[in-house]
Amino acid sequence: MRKSQALLLALAVCIVSVLTTYLVVSTKYESAGQDALPLTEFLRVEQIIKDNYLKDYNMKDVQYAGLKAMVASLNDPYSVYYTPEEFQSFQQNSSGEYFGVGMGIGIDEVTGLAVVSYFMDGSAAKEAGIKEGDLIISINGEDVTKNTLQEIRVKCIGDDGTPITIGVKRGEEVLEFTMNRRSVEMDMAAYKMLDGGIGYMQIKQFSGNCEAVYNKGLDYFIEQGAKGIIFDLRNNPGGYLNTVVAMLDRLLPEGTIVYTEDKNGSRDTKTSDASCMKIPMVLLVNENTASASEIFAGAIQDYDWGEVVGTRTYGKGVVQIVIPIESTGGGIKITSSQYFTPKGRSIDGNGIYPDDYAALEADAQTDTQLEEGITKLTELMGEQPS
Repeated sequence: MRKSQALLLALAVCIVSVLTTYLVVSTKYESAGQDALPLTEFLRVEQIIKDNYLKDYNMKDVQYAGLKAMVASLNDPYSVYYTPEEFQSFQQNSSGEYFGVGMGIGIDEVTGLAVVSYFMDGSAAKEAGIKEGDLIISINGEDVTKNTLQEIRVKCIGDDGTPITIGVKRGEEVLEFTMNRRSVEMDMAAYKMLDGGIGYMQIKQFSGNCEAVYNKGLDYFIEQGAKGIIFDLRNNPGGYLNTVVAMLDRLLPEGTIVYTEDKNGSRDTKTSDASCMKIPMVLLVNENTASASEIFAGAIQDYDWGEVVGTRTYGKGVVQIVIPIESTGGGIKITSSQYFTPKGRSIDGNGIYPDDYAALEADAQTDTQLEEGITKLTELMGEQPS
């Protein structure tokens, strides 16, 4: 009798526990908004699929598709749900060391499609026959014309030696190129001295080893007695907010670098200290200069610390946070705030307008934007007191 009572008591405790968990989860979910569907609706659909669907399927793939659709329904190109495999690729891509095809991509201003903007050393894509200016339309036979740049980057990353077929549009031609992924170790910045005492630094992305290479570059310019610096931000898709803030802190005087505001109006201001580097500088930008790159350009412009040369930038003035999903190994990148330049300019949808407009001439044999930047910097260097 006592054993029966004990069993009944244990069963009752289990039932209460399950009901309590259900009520807590349901209440928490429904509190997200008055119009939110109850959690049971999702469980019901899943059960209907299990009980009735005719063909073979993988429930985990169905669930991931549902999670992706939930985030995609926000109609925000920068908010993405990543499966565990995609999230791992995303993290590798951000680190600067991964297995991929060795090419950079941006957004084509005319078509809105992903366009090949540059190649890394030893690029598998370049060796296969892909060219700068090619529009990416498919990966492994899957249409990617509606995918975000980050989604396309993630699809290009995989295990070492695995094949990938990339479909491109080149003029009126549609072409496919197959290659094997290989190790890509990318320095996120590169620097050198040009004639006339000009230091040149290309900042490819504000992630990975960017800050470390940047600091080495600035030290090198100082050692070489550089009289001015060109920062090339063309085709830079952005990166981490903390990275660009730390880099600007070395350049700018004491004051605001950038501030962000979330949905509740809460403001987070990033500042620089009094230590700074006052030297003539020019920033090269184009239509693919985005996000953290626009923070860099906007701050320099607002402080009148240098001249911005090129074309209007992309106009991505929102900040994303990356939240890992520990239970699955996946993650979410979601827009959480909007950023503003030191003078309070919102860049989202507007971009940074250059001080000196200079388009890249398609048929030119040389880099006409860089040439314009050198000309402008030489003028600024000549204005400095001797």
